[in-house]
Amino acid sequence: MLNKEQAKILMDKAFSATKYYGTAVLSASEQGTTRFANSEISQNVTITDGRLSFTVYDGKKQATCATNDLSDSGILQLVKDAEEMLQLVPEGEFGAFPFSKEEVPERAKSDALAKAFDVNGRAECIKEGVAQLEAGYTASGALTLTDSVIAVGDSQGGFRYAGYCDVSFNTVVTHTSGADGAAECVSYTTAPDVAGCFKKAMATAKAARNPVEPSLGAFTVVLSPIAFADLLGFAARMLNAKSVQDGVSFARGKLGEKVFGENLTIRDDITNPELLPLPFDMEGNPRRVLSLVENGVVSAFVYDNKCAAKEGKETTGHALTVRFMSGAMPVNIAVDGGDKPFEEIIASTENGIFINEFHYTNFVNARNLQVTGLTRNGTFLIENGKITKPVATVRFTESLLDAFNNITAISKERELVSGFGAMLVPGVKIESFHFTSKP
Repeated sequence: MLNKEQAKILMDKAFSATKYYGTAVLSASEQGTTRFANSEISQNVTITDGRLSFTVYDGKKQATCATNDLSDSGILQLVKDAEEMLQLVPEGEFGAFPFSKEEVPERAKSDALAKAFDVNGRAECIKEGVAQLEAGYTASGALTLTDSVIAVGDSQGGFRYAGYCDVSFNTVVTHTSGADGAAECVSYTTAPDVAGCFKKAMATAKAARNPVEPSLGAFTVVLSPIAFADLLGFAARMLNAKSVQDGVSFARGKLGEKVFGENLTIRDDITNPELLPLPFDMEGNPRRVLSLVENGVVSAFVYDNKCAAKEGKETTGHALTVRFMSGAMPVNIAVDGGDKPFEEIIASTENGIFINEFHYTNFVNARNLQVTGLTRNGTFLIENGKITKPVATVRFTESLLDAFNNITAISKERELVSGFGAMLVPGVKIESFHFTSKP
């Protein structure tokens, strides 16, 4: 894996080969994945990759090229391609933005995860998990260790570097009857509870046998943190300045207005040690802590340099690389927890449906946050405060503007969920959630 000095040397090779002002983003990773099916390890794969994205500027003209050939000749070809493209592109609205000179605190990279979850460590974790399964149950899934490096710099000496590890795990436990249950976990700091995921998935699979047919209509639902995170991601992605400026966000014209329930607060918090430890964005700007939604009120949007300049504002440090056309993005989402344990939320629900996980969720209409998807891997009736009968897969179609105004309980507990970045979220109870068809 590239260390800080090696990353700087690679970038400087590109900068020294051009007469133009340039910026670069270097990403490198080594990903080790152990996959298993039918309770047996089926594959061990290690993928090592590196990518250098290089941008040159001439006034308001700019051109970006990228390569995964990090040899001297590969970098020289990258620079040549970018310079040739620069001659062909028209002027844009803006030229190069100054590279931030603000100090960014570096986080020390821990090697503990890399040591604990090497190929042998991953095999041992899976072995211990499979050993918990009762007769008639098998497990499939994957356990992955990713060692990542991100560096950003410019030809005038600006440079940022960060390295971090993460471990992610997912499993589906299936009974011979076809009933199944799923669980997942991720961590950037300490070892995730892989054994606990196996146990949870098997317990769900045991309870999921002989499901009843779902009814359609409006229901009280209790969502696990994983299910809630799936829905929350649709709202969070629309809280970026480009979506607002382009008129595709539900939040256009709503800054300072209440759009969700007063009990919902959504932050993007780089200082939270459980979240993605990348303290700068892909333009080299420090990430700012933002309260995106405060007690239901839209209070901030995330900005990159370009969108900030359009409004005469400063960037919030949330830029993605050039190849992402969606603008800035929040990648360290944290939702404030509530005052009730998750089990108490279940116990306080007289009649409802518990949803462990959604599948194939998509926008129907981004402007009113209307989303559709399917339930899977653990959906159950709640009767008199207890989880009872399993429910077969059912489709929902719901406006999250309505759903997030109908949250009546939020759990104390929060779980880290992987997505576009990381999300630390609680479980929630939502009233009048609409199931619309059977698959």
